[in-house]
Amino acid sequence: MLKTRVITALVITSIGLAAVFLMPPPAFAAFAIVILLALGGWEGAQLGGLDRPLPRCLYAATLVVVGSLIYWLHDPGKIVPWLVPGALAWIGFLCWLTRPGAGASARSSRHTLKLIILGVILLTAWLAIIWLQSTSPWLVLMLLVVIASADVGAYFTGRAVGGPKLAPSISPGKTRSGAAGGLLAAMLATAVVASFLPDSPFSPLQAGLLALLLAAISIGGDLFISLLKRQRQLKDTSQLLPGHGGILDRFDSIGAAAPMFALAVALLGQ
Repeated sequence: MLKTRVITALVITSIGLAAVFLMPPPAFAAFAIVILLALGGWEGAQLGGLDRPLPRCLYAATLVVVGSLIYWLHDPGKIVPWLVPGALAWIGFLCWLTRPGAGASARSSRHTLKLIILGVILLTAWLAIIWLQSTSPWLVLMLLVVIASADVGAYFTGRAVGGPKLAPSISPGKTRSGAAGGLLAAMLATAVVASFLPDSPFSPLQAGLLALLLAAISIGGDLFISLLKRQRQLKDTSQLLPGHGGILDRFDSIGAAAPMFALAVALLGQ
């Protein structure tokens, strides 16, 4: 299993970085729309309560159409205002974690709410990432450094220290010590990277403090998708990525952090 995870991770990273650095913005937007809105929408439909193939396809197609219309009707440089509602909505999503039993019923109204929420998450994440890539591919790399260092720091700290669980009813494997280690690792790694990364709009101190916030938000995003999976009694969002699960299993943290990072770049990185 570990070998499969490593191979898949290397393939995903290689393809993703090649797309970020080699594709012009319109081509990257189309590439990302397939990954996040089409495939991610297919998985999100199941998390939202749709099990049959046709409704899931229609849900994913709706996200693709909405995303395409936003992109075609707006200059890429003017996408930032669209990120504000989605970023603010994450406050409510994260508050949901304090009541993990909410939304667990099979009522259709709950399914509709989840589908709307997942649509907002996917569309906002997609818009944030394509805006960052069109501004500078190095910004996308900085975001990935934040997420990757937080994940690695949390994994090794949690294994070494252990201790109380972070959210036992949602994700029993996560510990408070792991979360603290992830936050520290993200802050330090991003501060170092910002000191030499081309096009970095932040000083090392600013980047480190921002990474601390983004890593905390990314942990919340991970827990939020885990909560939705638990309510649907799913281990993974799909089996698309061997050893990793599905698109949303890999983009849960990025989906939460990307709009916040893009807004920080737009507002503070001038």
